[in-house]
This record gives sequence, C-alpha cells and structure tokens, in this order.
Amino acid sequence: MTFDSYGNLTVAGVADYLKEKEIFPANANLTVVDLHAVKESIEGFVNLIYHVYDESGKSVIMKQMLSMPRFRIEDEKNNTVEDSNRGGWTLDLGRMRSEIATLIFWNSVYPGICPEIYLFDEPSRIIVMEDLMELSLLRFELCRMVKHGHFTNKIGAFFARNLFYSSNLHLTNYKKSEVERFFTNPEYTALVEFLFHENIGVSWERDMIPGTAEKRTELVENPAIQAEFKRLENKFMEDKECLIHTDLHSSNIMISADDVRIIDGEFAGFGPLAQDFGRLTASLSLNYVSWFGDTDRTAEEKADFHNYLLTTIEDLYSTFQNEFRQLVNTHREESYSLKTLDVDAYLIDQLQNALSYTGVNIMSRLANRGICYDLLRLPEENRLIPCLLGLDISKELMLNHRNYTNIKEYTQLLKNLV
Repeated sequence: MTFDSYGNLTVAGVADYLKEKEIFPANANLTVVDLHAVKESIEGFVNLIYHVYDESGKSVIMKQMLSMPRFRIEDEKNNTVEDSNRGGWTLDLGRMRSEIATLIFWNSVYPGICPEIYLFDEPSRIIVMEDLMELSLLRFELCRMVKHGHFTNKIGAFFARNLFYSSNLHLTNYKKSEVERFFTNPEYTALVEFLFHENIGVSWERDMIPGTAEKRTELVENPAIQAEFKRLENKFMEDKECLIHTDLHSSNIMISADDVRIIDGEFAGFGPLAQDFGRLTASLSLNYVSWFGDTDRTAEEKADFHNYLLTTIEDLYSTFQNEFRQLVNTHREESYSLKTLDVDAYLIDQLQNALSYTGVNIMSRLANRGICYDLLRLPEENRLIPCLLGLDISKELMLNHRNYTNIKEYTQLLKNLV
C-alpha cells in the first residue's frame, strides 16, 4: 500500500509514487532513505522526509506534511519522541502552500538561496524538491569548527533584498497589502508559545539544569524584561514589515564550501526582519558560548573559532547594511519614502530590535526541552557555564539593546565574557 490509513506515504510507497508522478522513469531502481533515521540530517518531526536517488545519480528530497492534527516533540536529552497536541498547535495545508510560495519568492529575490521545487501535490500534501544532501546543516558545521567565509555574504545580502523587495520600501501600500494576503500562513504564529510564553525568561514551565535558578529569577522577576518580552511579541504579531522565515536558526541553513541554502519555510509570513536576524544571531551566539563548556578542544582552537564567530556576526550585519544602502541609493528617485528615509537611523533601529530578539531566541534554546545541539553535545555537567553566559547575554540585550549602535559593540560584549 502506497499510503497508510491516515493518508501518509509509507516508505515502501515512496518509490512507486515518484515513478507515477514521472519524477523518475518507471524502470528506475530507487533507494529511499527516511531522513528521520539519520539524526544529523534534520531537526523536527512535523513532516515525513525522504532522500530518494537512482543508480544514475539523479536524486530528490520528498517531504510530506503529516495528516494527523498534531506534531511530534523530540526530547533531545533523553533521545525520545512523543506525539503531542501541546499548545493547540495543529498543522494546516496552508502551511505547505505558504512554504512553496515563499521558497519561489526568495529564489526570485536571491537566485539559488532556496532549494528548487519540482512538484507540489497539494491533495497528498507532498513537495518534491532539489536534493541538498551534499550540503551540511550549518549548526553541525559550527559544532565541528568548520569555517565558511562565504556564508555571511549571501545571507546578509539576501536579508537586505528580501526586506527591500517585500516591504513598503519598494511596494506601494496597495501592492504590499495584496502580497501580505497572498503569503498569509496559518502557521506563522507556531513559535509564539515557545518564544514568548514558555520561554525560560518568562515562565518556570520548562526546566533548566541545576545552578541556573538564581540568574533565571533575575529575568522572570524583572518588570522591564517582562515588558520587553511583551513588546517583542506584539511586534512579531503586528509589525508586517516584510516576508520573514521566523525560524531561521543554524539548523535551517544548509552549507558547503561554495553554496548556502535556506530551508524549511513552513512558518514564514509577514513580520519584523529583526526576528530572523535575532534567531540567526542567537544561533551563532549559542555556538560561541558552547565552547566555554567544551573540554575536547585546545584553548588555542577555541580562541581561533571564537574569533571566526565574532567576524561572522560582524560580517553578517555589515553585508546587510551595505547591500541595503545600495538598494536605497539605486531606487531612491522612484519613491518619495526612500528620498526622505534616514538610512542610518533605520539601520540602527533594525540592529537594536535584532539584538533584543537575539536575547529572546538565546533563552528559547537553553531549557532542557528544546535545548540546541550546540549545548546538547556537551556532557550535562559542562553546560552550566554556557547556560549562565547565555542568560547574562540575554539580560543585557533585553535591558540595554537601545545602547547599541554598531554590531561591533555586541561582539565586544561576547569578547568580554569569561
């Protein structure tokens, strides 16, 4: 049987399905690999994902959205998986439509930044797309101390182009409202509970390792921090600035020596660019603090990789700002709003909001449930210092982000850690 009783493809049925859709010839000898069986290939369990290839070398990735109205939670600490309806998070077919449209739009803004789509079978909730298996997840590359100098040039430029071409900076109010409606995604709010309500800086719902309670209390009981959480949540929900990924951490970026791709845009929708910047900056920052708990690398190796991470963060922001300035200068005569735009003030505001979102996103990955791989790879007894440093960084950014006017002031904060 190709499909099970819930309408989900069986592993045995994948090959037949792809031949039926003429992705592969009828006589092809196909190998089907369930990527959930390959720990390093993916994070998350809301889709069925397969890598399929034949003897000629042709290959694709096939993704099917689960038909059951639930998602699966991975407990990375105990290496277990449970089905859950937690928080009322249900999957909607509109999420898959949104992902397809988003990937196509982003490839038009920055060609090759996302995988190419070969097939969208809406009734069966299936996407067949370009195979990126020769690339690695950025998160695992960082945890192996692999350096990729080209990464920031592409992502920084993409951020600027995406912001410009999907916002009122380029679109008329009418066109922008039409584009927003087109990209309406029922799953845009999927991370709200995780980021703003269950976050360790807001709630005691999620546990952390022993030794963190005192610093955590300083966050949970600080009225200014709680007000900042609320401001950022409201901004996330109400500021329809541009088309954003919402979940652009280092496990949703694939990379090789000469290629960079953004994947898994299921939660994309119109919101503040600062969330995407903050989520990615948080990933880089979490990797930075993780090396303070690593005992396998030498002090020289860790210092060298710390310098690489600092340069990476600086280059990401400087590339974005340079590309954005060029876009404004190129199109300034086309728009009154561009003629009157205070570019310096605009970019500083983007930076400050991104840094505050960085604090929220760092904290979202420090709890035992939802802990990032950068810390999970460490023995539990070695995670305390990185977690405490993460809490310190988050507190500083949420309280004092308006004091930062240059990204180097943030990297200096990281340099000054123990």
